[in-house]
Amino acid sequence: MSGRKLTKYKMLTVYCKCGQKLVKYKKGGSGRLIKINKERITEDCAGVFINELPENTDVFCPNCGGRLATVKLISGKYMNKLNQGMIGTIKK
Repeated sequence: MSGRKLTKYKMLTVYCKCGQKLVKYKKGGSGRLIKINKERITEDCAGVFINELPENTDVFCPNCGGRLATVKLISGKYMNKLNQGMIGTIKK
């Protein structure tokens, strides 16, 4: 999406496999959720994604302790690259 600014978003509620509500997120584009941009988080329910963490730091679920994501530098921005095995239900 080089140079284009997204104007349409889908509101998603993301849960861990253990059932812990993690985040409400504005997803742009089609396809599945692969990374979480901190600027698009509307509500960090578990308080794990909004923190400023250094690159290559893992983010864990506060309920079950599973690794949810790793902080990566993608396109010049720090984003949370999700561990697909730990992400449970995603509701629209």
